[in-house]
Amino acid sequence: MYLEEINLSFIQPCTTDANRIRVVATLSRDITELFPYLNTYLKTAIYNKKGQTLTYNYGPKIIVLTANDVKVSKLLNETDAFETLDYIKDFVNDCYDKKDSIKPSDEKRNLPSPFDVYEVLPRLNCGKCGEATCMAFAAKMVAGKYKPTMCSQVSAKGNEKMREELENIYLTLGYEL
Repeated sequence: MYLEEINLSFIQPCTTDANRIRVVATLSRDITELFPYLNTYLKTAIYNKKGQTLTYNYGPKIIVLTANDVKVSKLLNETDAFETLDYIKDFVNDCYDKKDSIKPSDEKRNLPSPFDVYEVLPRLNCGKCGEATCMAFAAKMVAGKYKPTMCSQVSAKGNEKMREELENIYLTLGYEL
């Protein structure tokens, strides 16, 4: 096993959502050598080679891995924190086990922005989704508050290509359909 344990060292209220918590935990070893593999393994990760950080979303949670620790925000409670840390340990170990079959990458990805989503939307500002504008819908979709099919136009017959593009963006952001 590459990563033996992750030890919780810090819990505080989340700065972005008062109803959630954030944590910092210490890794049992330096994982810097795995970052290029994890960058390939996690299709939605943002790898900063110079800063030696790997950031990605796991549902609504934001996870930042550094050489010796992990920071997670938007957790529901301590149980969620421990379950998420177990998940991180498992995927780091799984990546290590599969690293001979993974092509390492130093590529720095840019995740889709609300503008990218807006470009795919019909831009009718119909309000059927509950938002006044398609741009507002796009921002909430990027934040994970709306799914692509919450736009009535996306589900309309003849808009299969739009739905597919938006679903791909949504998956790229790390959300599940």
